[in-house]
Amino acid sequence: MKSFKKNWWKVILIVVACVFLDASLHALVSPINSSNTSFFKPSIFVKKGLLIPSFFAYALIDFGVLAMVFIFIQDNLPNKKWVKGFLYGFSFGGLYFIGMFEGILLWQDTVLNSFLMGMTDFVSIVAMGTLLGIFIGTNGTKDKNRQTVFSVFVIALCYIIGRYFSYSILHMTSAYSTEPLGTFIWTIFQGLWVGLIYFILQSGIKGKSVISQGSFFGFAILGLNWLMYDLFIAIVYEVSFMDIFIRVAVDSLFSILGILAYRKLFAKRH
Repeated sequence: MKSFKKNWWKVILIVVACVFLDASLHALVSPINSSNTSFFKPSIFVKKGLLIPSFFAYALIDFGVLAMVFIFIQDNLPNKKWVKGFLYGFSFGGLYFIGMFEGILLWQDTVLNSFLMGMTDFVSIVAMGTLLGIFIGTNGTKDKNRQTVFSVFVIALCYIIGRYFSYSILHMTSAYSTEPLGTFIWTIFQGLWVGLIYFILQSGIKGKSVISQGSFFGFAILGLNWLMYDLFIAIVYEVSFMDIFIRVAVDSLFSILGILAYRKLFAKRH
């Protein structure tokens, strides 16, 4: 955080530059529109012709949150500063990339469009993370207490259980009943990626107890960034904000349970 106080203006420049990069790539590969809408009505921003300015305002907040989370945890992360930034960008760029494919299930988006839209976010977030690492990050030492890759699978399993709890009991908006196989495959990949994020960023997790560490990851690291991703849906489509918050809350909660299960039941064995 000391580095941020001295170089806050660099953070602003990096965030703004990467937002413009993201918007330019989106415009290049797939113009921002709501033409893929199938099950959802256009949002008020689309109806009022305010989609483009709304997207820029949203993207500035979204990338700003991503940047601040990195700044808050990077001191405790191992590796050289540019590697820290790259891995952080890779973690959440990948989350956004995989998340975009849910659009195929929810509003009948095409595979190509989901890939292109997800890849633009991936490239922009990786670029921002790497630049933040170079200009704001600090060099770290090797992590001697890294958990094993087994943690990825434990967290993924709990994430999947949470998702199906949301699909079947909470009736969260999904293609659970109409596209069961596609929903299952997407949920598995999303859960594995959440576990991978924990595996990559675990050293930056703050807290003295296992519960506090799990909560910090679930709500501060994953939850904030995942909330910002899901809020993009409200920019384009008319959706329930309650549904968005349920989606994020359950994903975060069951990811925390996955961390607790791994740390309490499996960490010492592995």
